[in-house]
Amino acid sequence: MRGQVLQRCDVGGSWWQSFTRPHPVLFVLLILIGLALEYEIHYRLGITVVYTQFYYLIIVVAGLWYGRKAIWVALFFASLQAMVTWILTGLLSPDAVMRGLIMLLVAFVIGTIAEQMRCYYDQITEQNHELSDANEEMHSLNAQLTESQAAFQTANKKLNLLSSITRHDIKNQLMGLMAFIELSKEKSTDPELLHFIEREENAAQAILRQIEFTKDYEELGVYAPTWQDIGAHVAALRSLIPPGEIEVTADVRGLEIFADPLLEKVFGNLIDNSRRHGERVRHISFSSMPYGQDTLAIVYEDDGVGVHESDKKRIFEKGFGKNTGLGLFLTREILGITGLSIKESGVYGKGARFEILVPKGKFRVVQPVPDTG
Repeated sequence: MRGQVLQRCDVGGSWWQSFTRPHPVLFVLLILIGLALEYEIHYRLGITVVYTQFYYLIIVVAGLWYGRKAIWVALFFASLQAMVTWILTGLLSPDAVMRGLIMLLVAFVIGTIAEQMRCYYDQITEQNHELSDANEEMHSLNAQLTESQAAFQTANKKLNLLSSITRHDIKNQLMGLMAFIELSKEKSTDPELLHFIEREENAAQAILRQIEFTKDYEELGVYAPTWQDIGAHVAALRSLIPPGEIEVTADVRGLEIFADPLLEKVFGNLIDNSRRHGERVRHISFSSMPYGQDTLAIVYEDDGVGVHESDKKRIFEKGFGKNTGLGLFLTREILGITGLSIKESGVYGKGARFEILVPKGKFRVVQPVPDTG
């Protein structure tokens, strides 16, 4: 802000601006009085000294009102009295030259001081306005903090309404496209054409997953974090896996963590990652263990091929992977809302192992509920 004010006060170009304010009529009147004095006292009466003091009054007023543009006023009167002196005497006296130089000096000094004072005044005024705005904003923020969660959710829904409608329309069109792709597969017997149709279907499914990601990411952080039962999430996800495909075990009964409501997506993405990339996954387990001082680790393990050492850090980057590369990225973002983190620590060839690190104050153990698994 200060740099902007100082830049605005760089008034080198203002020397060429017009004398339009303030008090232009009064200023013209002073100029006319000066001309009258020059004509009457200097030209007609031949007095060369005392009357010029009035010029300083005009120059000072010009400097205070118009800044360094007063130099043009000083130059005008200095030239005027020098010209009259030349007419009367045929010579340009050293006194006339000296008075002209002093007039220019006075105009420059007074004009510069006036502009600097105006600059400082503008700077202080602007700072006061900004402080006032900041104070009002602080009061506004304090008022917002006291609003209910329901009001916040309503405001967020309004902000996201357009994107939700657009996403819904695109998804409907995409589902229609996938239906036509399926019909094309049934009608076609050409192996080469079927290959292209399958690639189209894969692309459509990837687009669908990306649309679902935008929905989840849009809801990230919208709702207040809550205490959530890990065992309940695991039990709900276990029921979604086809019987006999993968065995899921969990030793996290009574464990709750403070996280974003999208926490269920975290465990769902981990299971989906194992099913897509584990190749031979038959068993998945959830457990917990102390991790360093005052930190708890929720451990997710499978018996698939695992993650290559060179990919362990990159798998959480947006776009990395064979499919959309969004699942583990979203997982990290969801956990980060409440200060949780995740890393992969498995051994390649023996299975994947993800550790969700929960800091002190973000986990608790309550009365365990029966494990339905």
